[in-house]
Amino acid sequence: MQKHPPISFHQTLTDTLQINWKQEYNGEFICPKCNKARIKHFLSHKKSDCKLRLRCHLCDQTTSLSCLISKYPSISFHPTLKERLQVNWKKEYNGEFICPKCNQGTLDKFIRDKDKLCKLTLRCNKCHQTTNLTCNKNPFRPPISFHPTLKEVLQVDWNQEYKNEFICPACNKGHLTKFQYASGAACKLKLSCNVCDKITYLTCQNKKHPAVSNHQTLKGKLQVDWKEEYNDEFVCFKCNNGRIGRFSYQEGLHNIKCCCTSCGQYTTLSCQISPHIHSYRRDLCCPNPLCTNIGPNGQKGWIYETFNKNRSEKTASNCKCYFCKINFNPTSICNSSWNGNQNTDKLLPFCFSENIWDFRHFVEKPQVKTLNFSSIKLQWYREQVKQYLHFLLKSGNYTSVTVPVNSLVALRQFGQLLYQYQIQDPSGINRQLVLVFLDREKANSNRTIREKLHILKNFFEWLGFDAATFVFVRDIPKVSYDNPDWLDEVTRNAIKQHLFRIPLPIANQYLIQEYTAARPGDICQMNFNCLIEMNGKWYVNFYQHKTKRWHKILATREIRKVIEQQQQWIQHTAGSSYPYLFCHFRSIRQESYPDFDNIKPLPKPPRIKSGENAMVRIIRMLIERENIRDANGQKPYFTGKITRHSRLQFIRTKYGMEAAQLYADHKSSTTTFQHYAPPTREQIASVDLPFQELLMNPSNKFLPWQSLPESLLSNPTAHELDLEISPRNVVYGHCALDPKIPCPVNLFPKCYGCSSFRPSSSKLPLYERQYQGEKQRLVSAEESGAELAKEEAKATIEAMDKWLPELRSIANG
Repeated sequence: MQKHPPISFHQTLTDTLQINWKQEYNGEFICPKCNKARIKHFLSHKKSDCKLRLRCHLCDQTTSLSCLISKYPSISFHPTLKERLQVNWKKEYNGEFICPKCNQGTLDKFIRDKDKLCKLTLRCNKCHQTTNLTCNKNPFRPPISFHPTLKEVLQVDWNQEYKNEFICPACNKGHLTKFQYASGAACKLKLSCNVCDKITYLTCQNKKHPAVSNHQTLKGKLQVDWKEEYNDEFVCFKCNNGRIGRFSYQEGLHNIKCCCTSCGQYTTLSCQISPHIHSYRRDLCCPNPLCTNIGPNGQKGWIYETFNKNRSEKTASNCKCYFCKINFNPTSICNSSWNGNQNTDKLLPFCFSENIWDFRHFVEKPQVKTLNFSSIKLQWYREQVKQYLHFLLKSGNYTSVTVPVNSLVALRQFGQLLYQYQIQDPSGINRQLVLVFLDREKANSNRTIREKLHILKNFFEWLGFDAATFVFVRDIPKVSYDNPDWLDEVTRNAIKQHLFRIPLPIANQYLIQEYTAARPGDICQMNFNCLIEMNGKWYVNFYQHKTKRWHKILATREIRKVIEQQQQWIQHTAGSSYPYLFCHFRSIRQESYPDFDNIKPLPKPPRIKSGENAMVRIIRMLIERENIRDANGQKPYFTGKITRHSRLQFIRTKYGMEAAQLYADHKSSTTTFQHYAPPTREQIASVDLPFQELLMNPSNKFLPWQSLPESLLSNPTAHELDLEISPRNVVYGHCALDPKIPCPVNLFPKCYGCSSFRPSSSKLPLYERQYQGEKQRLVSAEESGAELAKEEAKATIEAMDKWLPELRSIANG
């Protein structure tokens, strides 16, 4: 818990406005640094005007509430013979001075520096270096000492009246010939030796406080004068060598502290009472589930306040456990706090009429807690959506919340259209609304649009409509899968070399996840007894939640050692009743790398999301702090699922595609090939090069031969397009589609603009003749006003302009 309340101060024209962010802020602001998470944490910042800064829990960067306004004006002070001169640089300076360090920029920025003589320094606008207004930091002071007498103050000028008569009392060799100004000395001057350089003061200062200590007794206060009544009897209990013989005043219980003559360490005359004794809270228990120690009153943990609650009425007490050292707020109900993390909401009976449903009624241990229908404004449409989702959830086909949540999102967005067009019943839904919905979603990826259209299509079918009349086949876009990312061998080796810098359980989780190529969700919930022995061999056995089946992988001696080490740690930390191999951690901070002294384990499975998973966060810190780079010199981006791609790519390269398929437990090798371990460019080139003369890729990339039909491999002329649609409209080239399948786009000139069309370099003269003919046709059509011929010629020219220039460069070498 924070020591200071999250209150910011904002200066207005009338007075100072105070804002309590804990009461008046509901998490509306998104972090301007990462644009991903909402700002929910607050930090006290004394130097800022608002006395508060906001911090993002995802990127850990802070954001100020206002631009910093300088507290001090840009005024410098210059001592003169008559008076002190003040210069206001904002008003009297017009940027005349050039920076003496770079000789390029001008000195136009002013920084207050209270240690400087003029209290101001200037900064260059190019090299950003500072320049002092005076050469000397302190003014020259003559060696004059001041000695109070009974009548007046005597001044002695040591340069004129002193002839080096005094011998140094410290070494008895040199003379006191050096003088230094001492503002704290009584005479304002101190002398130093020219041999040993030790300092000698001109007067012995009398102590303000005598060496007298006060001791409270039953009868009264006892005073002990240590100068008169003490004869050096006590030996220093810290070094056991010297004796306690020096005393100094210290405001406190006894007003004195003792110092050893040998080690110089101080000793108090009484033992101070620890805060865990005088601030003990007998009414609180430790919220850390791993804390098993019993306090003085029999409760779990030993809780005490770390500061006085009465210091501020708005400041809540900050409590700490004496055993496990955690800090917590006993009144906090936030889910991320120690108290809120342990609270389990009671599952109330299901009520269909409510607009917020608890997922636990339908899915066991859901990642998302609720389904919220409140934002659907049309009452009839909200009821239909609730009935549809209730039908989906009751069907029992969904063991996760992904499909219902995505369905609600898509249907909620479609409901906004219905509300905008004031549709009052299902009969008002038409094809035009679907087209408007598509226009709003065109900024999303093809996969997202495809998923939302299928959700709408299924919803229309459930309503009893003919979904084909609302969502056409051509509306659903094709999904192109990006090449999977994986960590190359250089990155993997570099990470393993630096694993000793991070906590042991985090390193073990990375090694096991990297070896098994398991999904992040399966690793997070891997059983404690995951090692099994069959026929004299050891296997790593884990459950795959996506496919709902068990999978085992042969365990090497090294990975067995890692798993056994992790089992010992988790059993010692979480107890023998904890069923999982890994646990979740909290209090992970960038500044605590690599020791992570404040990291706290929790007896629950790790979070699956990359931003919340402790292993992913710490490996990202490792890559950043140790400056790990891949083979291309780029910083790799580590995610939870990238270890699966990396391992399968390694297995495929070393043992083949079938081994990678068995290792990933895929039913089809196509899944392994397309999503996890595609061939490298060199492997593709060895197969694709014979077809490059036949087919030309307009984007100048290798064309995967697996995407072409088998008939092209046996008979390349089977896909040749020499189509004569009309006496003057001819299509030359090749088609990548199977000729046995009817083409959905079979009208000229759409072949030249189709993604399946492949031009041939051998037909370049025909393309040139056709291109010039279409230009003449366009001119003739514009003169005669033939709109249809004009549109056809224009579309053909635009389609050929996309690939004809590149075809010319390839054909001409």
